[in-house]
Amino acid sequence: MKILVAADFHGAPNAETNLSKFLKRGYDCLVLIGDLTNFGPANLSKSMLERIKTMGIPTFAVPGNCDPKEILQVLEKYGVNLHSKCEQLDNITFVGLGGSNLTPFNTPFELTEAEIQEELAALTCTTGTNWVLVTHAPPHGTKLDQSDEGTHVGSKSIRKFIEQKQPLVALCGHVHEARNTEKLGRTLMVNPGPISKGYAAEITVDKNDEIQAKLLEL
Repeated sequence: MKILVAADFHGAPNAETNLSKFLKRGYDCLVLIGDLTNFGPANLSKSMLERIKTMGIPTFAVPGNCDPKEILQVLEKYGVNLHSKCEQLDNITFVGLGGSNLTPFNTPFELTEAEIQEELAALTCTTGTNWVLVTHAPPHGTKLDQSDEGTHVGSKSIRKFIEQKQPLVALCGHVHEARNTEKLGRTLMVNPGPISKGYAAEITVDKNDEIQAKLLEL
């Protein structure tokens, strides 16, 4: 399975154009990792979701901290919502949690670490081996959550969950400058960087569950 991963659109017109360019390369699945809008409105994501729908590519999406919570209704309408859900595609289960841990900016979709821990614990589909975790916020203390100032701003609850459950892949976004890949145990973690700047990632899962990740740039 070849998966295209895109995050952090922030309502930028070029982000949708960039996504279309990547999709022309041919993928089996698309994962959208939040911040589809920049503090709303929720309907801003509709044109992009309409375009994706016409392409017929299986798509999963979680909201970001800069998306209003009403965007969940839009994602549900288009059948792509992965927030607090488990969805199966072929032999891989996708597990999602949107929003982020608390920030200094009072953004629309934030959760406390306790809430993140509770939401993740409620996802009972994480007992097998063939599953992918999709969270807007990155795990704390990694290359994927480090700001320009060197501060780690990711979620400690997400990191603990990855350490305990060891998904095949953990996909995240949120920290634009932390575009990177890193291993945590057996889990390959990927922050593709913002699609608004022409960044994305390609994840390949072969029949032996071997994983490869490639950071993409237009």
